[in-house]
Formats: sequence, structure tokens, C-alpha cells
Amino acid sequence: MRLGGVIRKSLKEQYRSFWLLLLTVITAPFFVLVYNLITQSYAPVYDIMVLNQDEGVISATAMPAWGDSLIRALYIQESKGWKIIQVKNREEAAAKLKSRKADLLMIIPDNFSNSMSGLRDGKPMRPFDLEFLGNITDINYMVSAILSYSFVSDFVTEKTGIKPAFNFIETPLGSSGQLSDFEMAVPGLVIFSIIMLMLTASVAMIAEVENKTMLRLKLSRVKTLELMGGITLVQILVGFLSVLFTLCAAAALGFRFQGSMALAFLIVLLTTVSIIAFSLFIAAFSKSVTQVLIIGNFPLFIFMFFTGAMFPMNVTPWFTVGGYPVSLISLMSPTHAVSALSKVLVMQQGFTGVLPEIIAILLLCAVYFATGIWLFRKRHMT
Repeated sequence: MRLGGVIRKSLKEQYRSFWLLLLTVITAPFFVLVYNLITQSYAPVYDIMVLNQDEGVISATAMPAWGDSLIRALYIQESKGWKIIQVKNREEAAAKLKSRKADLLMIIPDNFSNSMSGLRDGKPMRPFDLEFLGNITDINYMVSAILSYSFVSDFVTEKTGIKPAFNFIETPLGSSGQLSDFEMAVPGLVIFSIIMLMLTASVAMIAEVENKTMLRLKLSRVKTLELMGGITLVQILVGFLSVLFTLCAAAALGFRFQGSMALAFLIVLLTTVSIIAFSLFIAAFSKSVTQVLIIGNFPLFIFMFFTGAMFPMNVTPWFTVGGYPVSLISLMSPTHAVSALSKVLVMQQGFTGVLPEIIAILLLCAVYFATGIWLFRKRHMT
């Protein structure tokens, strides 16, 4: 009965902090929109210059120059992420490469048509030399070279019927080959929406101290676990509301939900509880809502930017437990939550695949709650 009273009181207090509640619920959906705009704006387009030195086929019965045909095919496929720029000489192209106005120069050799016609007719021909020019340490050059080589290889195979000595087969894991950069980022943004609970949960706890209601709660014999239980249940409701808005915003921008919904729900629930538990630390070291908003910003931003919620994180592990890496960022539950949710929504793994992450979140929940309740009770309830 006392737990029910705490829940009703927490709901009323949460509504009184309406603007903070609104900030918590809409921040992650707002970042979903921002991230979608970012991924659209930085979609790479590689500038590939082409110098056509092809002299055509020395035969009255042969087809026209294959070099022109290759260039037309390149123009048609510009939607694949490259922009074709024809140049008249090597010096002009080199100047553009040095000034970073282009990423790569592809030189079609003078014997290209003869080689292509000979290969098509089954004649023994000396392979043509396809030359690439550019800054080989530049990532844009590397990608452009791979794209260009792959396209020319496919073009030669299609026109001559001669296949390379091996077949390159690319098999994507789960749905990774079908998802855009934006969709790949959604699991982290969902966890980010839960991280925002750090402020509302801390405020809900410290409001009892600032409003001088902690004394009345102690006189009513409300136990610490009952108080924390009531606040936790209300914050879980807020957390799921925030996750729902985030997923709705992502779905409106093209995200497709895949994987086990029940498993994703479990990960979201455990992560929500862990963030609420961590909020006890902020509440324990604060004496007012103002202090919560100041002190809470530090762990909030650390959890946002160093757990993989906003950007991928690669940290050298201290050690491994059963093959699972443990590092500094492993002390933050969202690190495991982002990994688990990505496995479920992107790699479409089952419970066994995310069991290490679930165990890690549960352990951190226990540590957060045990230490946090002890600190909160010592500073505010004694």
C-alpha cells in the first residue's frame, strides 16, 4: 500500500517537472532527426577523373572504340557514389589531384579496344594496363580505386564473357547489407533515449530532499527500497515513453524494425533500470534540483559519447571473460546495451548471442543499486 502511495506521489511530482520530462522524452527523437540529416549530408561522392587514350579498334569490321563505351557506362552508374570527370591530359589531372579537386585519375590505355575485341573473339591478347593515379594514402583514393577497379572488371566480364580466375562473394551479416548508416545508428539512439533518464530519475529522488518531504516519508515508515521502487517504476514508464517516441521518429524516417521484439524489450528494460540505479549516485551527491542539473551533466555526457550510443567506440580491453572484452567503458551499462541491441536489430541474433551483454548489465545494475542506495540512505535518510 505504501509502495502504491509512493508511485502516485512520484507521478504527480513528475508531472510538476513537466519541462524536464518533455526534455527527456523528446531529446532522443530530436537527435534521430539530426542524425538522419547528417547521414544524408555526408553521403560520400568520389570524384573520379578519366583520361581516355584509347585509339579504337584497328579493323574495318570491328565495333567502335571500347573506351567511349566504358565511359558512357561509368556516367550511367554515377548514382553508385562517384562523379565522372573527363580530362584531356595527364598534367591537368595531376594538378586537380594535388589541389584535392578530385580523388583519382583512371587512364584508359591506347590498346584498350584491341584488347577487348581480341578477348571477346577468343584471341590470345596481351592484357591491357589500367593505370590509377592519386594520393595512395588518402582514404578517398582507396575507395575510388576499389570502385573503379570493380566496375572495369565487371565491364570487361560483361562485354567479353571472360570471367576472372576467382569469384568474389560478399555475404552480409544479418541485415547489415540492407540497412543504411542511419538505420545502423538507431540502436545506439534508442539507448541514448534511455540515458536521458539520468536527469529525471535524479530529480525525482532529490525533489524529496529539497521539498522537505523526506522527513514525512521517514515518519510514515516508508523503507528505502519502497521509496526507490516507486520512483523506479515511474521512471521505467518515462523511459519506455521516450523509447517509443524515438522508434516512432526513426520509423517515420525509414527505419525498419527487425529482430526479436521481446528480446529488444528485455534489453531496453534492463538498461532503463541500470540508468535509474546509476542516478542514485547523482542524487546522493546533490542537495537540490539545481545541483542535479549541474552535477548530472558530467556523467550524462560521458554516457552519451563514450559508450557507443552516439558514435562507435573501439577501446583496447583490459582482459576478456569467456571471450567477452572488459575495458574502462565496460563499467557503463549503455556500452553493453548498445552492443546487445545492435546484435538483435541488425545482426538478428537470439538470446544466446546477447547473453554476455545481458549478464554484464545485470551485474552493473546490482552494483549500481547496492552502492547507490547505500550512499543515498547515508546522505539523505539518516
